[in-house]
Amino acid sequence: MGALEVPPPARAVVRAAVPALWRRISTMATGGGVGATATGTATPPSASTAAVTAACAAGPSDLPSPRSRRARHPSAAATNAAGVSTTAGVPKRPPMEASAAKGEPEGGTFLEGVDANFRAASAHLRSVDPALLEHIRRCNSTTEFAFPLKRDDGSITTLTGYRAVHSHHMTPSKGGIRYAPSVSRSEVEALACLMTLKCAVVEVPYGGAKGGVAINRDDYSPAEVERITRRFTSELYRRNLIGPAVDVPAPDFGTTAGDMAHIKDTYMQLEGNSMFGAAAVTGKPVSQGGIRGRQEATGLGVYFGIREFLSDPTVATAAGLSTPWSIPTSTFAIQGLGNVGYWAAHFILNAGGRITTVGERDGTVSDPAGVDVEALKVHLNANGGSVVGFTNGDSPSLSVVPDPAAVLSADVDVLVPAALEGAITTANAKAVRANVVAEAANGPVTAGADVVLAAAGKIVLPDLVMNAGGVTVSYFEVAKNLAGLRFGRLTQRAEEAAMANLLTTLQSHGVTITDRDRRRLIIGADERAHVYSGLEDSMCAACGETVKVAAELGVSLRIAAYYTAIRRVAETYESRGLWP
Repeated sequence: MGALEVPPPARAVVRAAVPALWRRISTMATGGGVGATATGTATPPSASTAAVTAACAAGPSDLPSPRSRRARHPSAAATNAAGVSTTAGVPKRPPMEASAAKGEPEGGTFLEGVDANFRAASAHLRSVDPALLEHIRRCNSTTEFAFPLKRDDGSITTLTGYRAVHSHHMTPSKGGIRYAPSVSRSEVEALACLMTLKCAVVEVPYGGAKGGVAINRDDYSPAEVERITRRFTSELYRRNLIGPAVDVPAPDFGTTAGDMAHIKDTYMQLEGNSMFGAAAVTGKPVSQGGIRGRQEATGLGVYFGIREFLSDPTVATAAGLSTPWSIPTSTFAIQGLGNVGYWAAHFILNAGGRITTVGERDGTVSDPAGVDVEALKVHLNANGGSVVGFTNGDSPSLSVVPDPAAVLSADVDVLVPAALEGAITTANAKAVRANVVAEAANGPVTAGADVVLAAAGKIVLPDLVMNAGGVTVSYFEVAKNLAGLRFGRLTQRAEEAAMANLLTTLQSHGVTITDRDRRRLIIGADERAHVYSGLEDSMCAACGETVKVAAELGVSLRIAAYYTAIRRVAETYESRGLWP
């Protein structure tokens, strides 16, 4: 079935008079073919865009700069105009409308919120050609395809897959694959844009992409999930949307390292002999060319981000925290104990922090004495993800309530939303009591909620920086696969020998070194140590640059991160030129 053709006069009438019908027509126009591809045509910024830009220069909370220059520190609302994607003159999605004018405080879809932040940051890039900024903003292509699945009972169902490639300013493009009922064209385009900017903010030389299949993984058997994964990979391969030099997927919500192993195996069999085939996907098991430290990378990055942002006295002071701030003197709440939430909690606890509240899908666990996260994780795994029956070591101060949202109102220093996007909205933002919201998930705070939190003096540590640990370590994994060599293999023993010689020399000069100290010091860096060091360096640099830009421009940390990322992408285009 071809694209639905609507005459231009009729389009204008329907769009103006019946917005809901217009959205349905647009949806029908995008749904027809296998491999439908959308490109965008921009509309001029609306009046609400100017309002967003003005908000960036006059927010409700203050962030002092490192040079003791007071700077406004707001969060931006997401109410401005976006492009209309077209194929043969038929819009692929409706234009972004000014939500404030419509009385919709959330700022519309996730994609619209990302667009609003992009435009707010772009307003400060006055030396960059607006046409280039518009090119950077738009998603390069979005491919949607349908494919059949033969289920274990012999029945056949049709599934929908997506792959959005946001930018080719650097190649390959990079982004996760998620299995979730929410997967849609709009969602993958928003997440692909975030991936471009996320890579730029931590200086990973990739463009952004994102993909997925619109399923609930729990509804399918392991054998069915493997068939879905392999067929999805073959659909990407036939469209040249996977490969070490083209587009490199990774795990995301609802996918695992095992799925990445199936993607790698499928790609290698389709490609034939390829010595670099392992670099076509990251997040693999170590036995399949994965890298040690990738599983915990995003959560570890969240930990580094919290530590670095709040160790800056200007940020801690703006958040109403005591300075010098430290993790051992702080309390934390974690929403979502999946991979990212669990590892963030793990490293926070190892650093001496106290996690007093954890929210999961069927309830919230609270204990002022501290929640045993390891015991809770074991309980969740043994009880289908339910918190019911958890005792926290028979703690008398434990509270378990059947309200997943109760975690958002926990009286803690730092709230870490680590589930899906849109967890904190205008409906519940006023209930947030934490001084700091550290975005471990993608887009957990809606645009409207961002404004509410800023007005209340809360500091939001932006997802663009906070959850960049995954793609950073994926970059290391690709480098390992292309080199065909484990990090540390050439250096670990040499480092140990050099340290042993140093200690022996010191002892020969009368310095007392105990056997315990000797064992502790004679350690060369293995692969995990290299990964942790590289990730820490990347996160420290990104956090420091974000704080610096926020102070210089007088904007929120979120807009500062967007500004830095967009500027770097623009510099790439400006330095290499546009061809043809």
